[in-house]
Amino acid sequence: MSVDVLRGRTAVVIPAVVALGAGIWGVDRGSMWHDEATSFTVARRSLPALWDTLGQVDAVHGLYYLLLHPLLALVSGPELGEIVLRVPSVLATGVAAAGVAAVAAHTASSWTGLLAGLSYATTPVVSYYAQEGRSYAMVTAAVVLATLFLAKAVSEPRRPRWWALYGAAVAVGCLLNVFAVFALPAHAVTLLVSRAGRVALGRWALACAAGLVPAAPLAWVSSEQRGQVGWLMRPGWESAADLVTRFAGTGASLVITVGLVVLAFLPRRPAEDAASVTPRLPLLALAAPMAILPPAALLAVSQVRPFYQDRYVLYAVIGLAWLAGAGLAAIGRLSRWNAPGIVVACVLLGATTVLALPSQADVRRIASRNDDPAGAARVIREGARPGDAVLFLPMGRRIVADAYPEDFTAVREVALTRTAAQVGALISQEIPAREVAAALDGVPRVWAIQRSRIKDSHLSTPQDLAKLRLLRDDYRQEARTRVHGYVIRLFVSEAAGSSGR
Repeated sequence: MSVDVLRGRTAVVIPAVVALGAGIWGVDRGSMWHDEATSFTVARRSLPALWDTLGQVDAVHGLYYLLLHPLLALVSGPELGEIVLRVPSVLATGVAAAGVAAVAAHTASSWTGLLAGLSYATTPVVSYYAQEGRSYAMVTAAVVLATLFLAKAVSEPRRPRWWALYGAAVAVGCLLNVFAVFALPAHAVTLLVSRAGRVALGRWALACAAGLVPAAPLAWVSSEQRGQVGWLMRPGWESAADLVTRFAGTGASLVITVGLVVLAFLPRRPAEDAASVTPRLPLLALAAPMAILPPAALLAVSQVRPFYQDRYVLYAVIGLAWLAGAGLAAIGRLSRWNAPGIVVACVLLGATTVLALPSQADVRRIASRNDDPAGAARVIREGARPGDAVLFLPMGRRIVADAYPEDFTAVREVALTRTAAQVGALISQEIPAREVAAALDGVPRVWAIQRSRIKDSHLSTPQDLAKLRLLRDDYRQEARTRVHGYVIRLFVSEAAGSSGR
């Protein structure tokens, strides 16, 4: 094996190992937050029930749920299931880190590839989604692989298999999340500014079309289900600023990242540019469009129809990692492997990694997510008595019981008629408002589980208003417990008196 081959493989393997290590560190944080609990409960449904669900809601995550289904069928409880749920994201992040390094190594140098891969692997937002039981890490891996296949296709024009692989990666990315489509304009800009030629552009267009064909039905069905993101607001400049700091860091980390991006665009020596006779896409031509265009496109589209969530374009981080890697490699012109430049680059990379350690620790805490369903379920398990009832305000908060059913064995769900799985939805069905009083007749103790961020005035359905009215009129609050994202209250019947305590 030649030194160059060994160096190239090392540049790919090391970032993958680091990314996998970062993903494994703290992966069992102790609770699935709401969206993860949705992944866990929906993916565990029978295939007919899952298919029925996707026909009504959440089709945009359909492929992801189908991929999770056989994995979660191997586990019985939420404790182990929480870890298994995140394994695909951890592995996908390792693949993405290797791909980021491979792209930079192919288009620049193995040293640049190593630095870019490590920059990606040690970014806190990458670790955040490496430990998320959702599809975004897998989407990023698909976009990275598509970019690698694009670079290979341009440099090896006589091998059409790269275009076929590119189309397949595009299809997988868009099937996992339709917003992966915003990577395609970035690739188009790359080809244009690189002057790849009409033949390459034509082949790219055909490969894109082939990749988008299987995703087209999903896009159509998802557009019919857009009500599930109806709560999203039109993003403003604050959203754009938040995206920058989340992807690039804050404080000293942001300053270093900006400095590396500036260094990446410093002119290279003529000898360096002429070193390869093989046509290659310039790394910067890949990096800058990928870092800028997908977020900009999503922000622009969301001005007309709000879809904006920064996680939908998480893959833009790969462009930033390539720019950071190129900036580190530019220090001292590291393409010639001079020792002082290597030391400075390693020190800067180490500094950004150390500065990011508090953020890395934060993303592994339950508080880094929106809520703690396991904590809410634990309150019920520890405090409930046989015969107690439980109400969810609103019924969508029943995800706590869906994800942690063992903690609710001592309580009765008096308002429940059919579970979400039975109706092929994400939210269970409950009794009409007029039947709430009868359902609680004679129940001495009632637990109410509500999101702490939602005020009573925001509970506007007839059922929720009936629950609140009954609890206020016929019960008194005995206890109130807060966990992250939830408030759990125990109500005791006024008629029961002291015997109900």
